[in-house]
Amino acid sequence: MRLSHRDFIFESNDFENMCKFVIQDNAKRKEYFIWHIGRIVDWKYGLHDRKRFFPSNFSKAAHLWFNGFQDLIGFVISEGMNNEFTVFLKDEYGLFYSELVDWVLQEWGSNYDTLVTQSVEGQHGFIASLVKAGFAKCEDIEMSRVFDTSRYLDYRIDDPSIVLQSMYENKDYIKQANLRRDCWPGTIDVELDLQIREYTRRSPIYNPKFDFVLVNEENEHVSGCEAFIDYENNTAEIERVCTRSSFQNKGYAATILKACMRELYKNKIKTAFITGGYDKTIHLYGKLGHVTCIPEIYNDGTVTPS
Repeated sequence: MRLSHRDFIFESNDFENMCKFVIQDNAKRKEYFIWHIGRIVDWKYGLHDRKRFFPSNFSKAAHLWFNGFQDLIGFVISEGMNNEFTVFLKDEYGLFYSELVDWVLQEWGSNYDTLVTQSVEGQHGFIASLVKAGFAKCEDIEMSRVFDTSRYLDYRIDDPSIVLQSMYENKDYIKQANLRRDCWPGTIDVELDLQIREYTRRSPIYNPKFDFVLVNEENEHVSGCEAFIDYENNTAEIERVCTRSSFQNKGYAATILKACMRELYKNKIKTAFITGGYDKTIHLYGKLGHVTCIPEIYNDGTVTPS
């Protein structure tokens, strides 16, 4: 079958189709997913990367492949619109991995000295294509923990000075933004930052009932996290885990994560994923009571051919 391919079109339904692709792909891969739905949604709605201010940049950061019936069968995407890329391809079309990798080398490789990607267990065709193209395995850079949320059904917060609230209840997004800016300082001014956060909440998967904060007796937001739900697969990925700097090392991150998983279970979401990319978060998430650890996410790099 002859394949066709083209750049992402911002004004089309490409983004919706890519999201559906990820959900369907996760139904097959289970916990060995490549991206959860929240990650690809953030690719479009996470405007704190200023490159996303301009729709034309999206066409440079994603390229789609179709079969002869114009069904989406795979795509390559650069999350940071830089030299890092990720490949998605239906298993039935695995023999075309080399075509997708070669395209990245030819079209994106000329812009960088090095290209970087990640692969997970089960992507045998992709890994073989990387090796053939000259990529070399590097150190592990991420680790995903898989949690059975039923384990947290009876979890209770022992500290009477704090209370768990969802943003559906709390509604003070200014204080939440202050919390997140304290954890992740940036160069964007406050007014623009608030507008970006408001835009992010327009994403198709944002739900204030799964956007949590710990509030103390002074009504300060001391810690927070957010769960992105894939209802089709009955899973959640917990992201945006943060604790105000003046309250760190007091167990608040672990507290809100356990309380979040309790709320997920109450809402019939049975599996949660948390991914950490550096030692501190990997250590923290490893103490929460996960049922499975997936360290097979690794980084590949190669000097692009001249």
